[in-house]
Amino acid sequence: MKNKPNNFLTSKEAKAELKVQDCDLAHIRNTGKLQFTKKGNAYLYSKESIESLKERQGHN
Repeated sequence: MKNKPNNFLTSKEAKAELKVQDCDLAHIRNTGKLQFTKKGNAYLYSKESIESLKERQGHN
């Protein structure tokens, strides 16, 4: 993705980090567990909130 801020991950990258599918990522986003921004049709997820969620879920 062009012009992606360094402190954000694309949906594809976030899914890989969290080891979840599209639907699961949407549920996590919609419940407010991840900080995100929307750029056009793309969601960008805060690296910090992904790391925090991984710690809470016990991911390595």
